[in-house]
Amino acid sequence: MSDFLNKVITLILIFVMLILAPLLLSYMSTDMSAERLVLNDVSQFIDKVTDKASITEKDLNTLYLNVNSHGRAYEVTVRRYQVMEEPVPSGSGDDITETNLIYISMDDIEDLVNGTSETGSIDLNVKDVVKVHVEEVAMSAGNRMLWTLLRVDKGQFEFSLAGTVR
Repeated sequence: MSDFLNKVITLILIFVMLILAPLLLSYMSTDMSAERLVLNDVSQFIDKVTDKASITEKDLNTLYLNVNSHGRAYEVTVRRYQVMEEPVPSGSGDDITETNLIYISMDDIEDLVNGTSETGSIDLNVKDVVKVHVEEVAMSAGNRMLWTLLRVDKGQFEFSLAGTVR
């Protein structure tokens, strides 16, 4: 009886070590490289937009295609924050010694995405901020397998990057 039990345990361990572990490592490696590539694409978009100080419909379409071309589904949101300077009066007199910068969210990028923009591009001002938020839409195969086998949930892949126009 003990010999039969040892053989069953040995077969289960062999299956886990030779099939499941390498398969899980392969899926997780693929997921991590896809996440790194998406991060690289978003970083390149922000650098491009902040250097040329404008966003075109072609730039947005290229970003959406590049981010979703790595085998996973992502929701990409691009926001523009326009800077406004608010003068702060000093305590004595009417002299203005400093200003506060206030960032206001603008909706003009949504017009560009929907095709309702008249010019097809948005010119950005110096010190404007462009923020890109990326969120995973569906669970990847590696995450699903990790949850099924080990009941470990590493969470949804999500990040935001922002850049200031120079």
